[in-house]
Amino acid sequence: MIQPFITFEGQAAAAMDFYERVFDGTNKQIMRWSDLPPNPEAPPPEKMSDQVLYGRMTICGTDVNFSDTDPDFHAPEVFAQSCFISLALHFESEKELRATYAALSEGGTVLMEIAPQFFAEWYAWVQDKFGVTWQLICDG
Repeated sequence: MIQPFITFEGQAAAAMDFYERVFDGTNKQIMRWSDLPPNPEAPPPEKMSDQVLYGRMTICGTDVNFSDTDPDFHAPEVFAQSCFISLALHFESEKELRATYAALSEGGTVLMEIAPQFFAEWYAWVQDKFGVTWQLICDG
């Protein structure tokens, strides 16, 4: 089984709240950096205390994992946003696809408008306000 793991720079909790609303997410769990057991030899960065160390939620039947990272831990190019991997959602109706498209594109970027494609009755590609890309497919 493959489960997506999405990493953010301080926006994981907000993204989880957004996806919970958009997709009727269930079983949301959040562990924050401040929940780590104390370890004087390796204390978590103070600025990360309210950030998501590990989060998990079921979206459209799939468990999706979330976390925040401290950009000081990594070279900037390591966590550059990319469209090389996106999450694909399959819908049974055009109405469902359009509603999700509207929610995800608000504050985000439309990469491909909703249109018929040779491989699907309706298709769209959106980067949401958190930088995650979604491919929306309705097979009819």
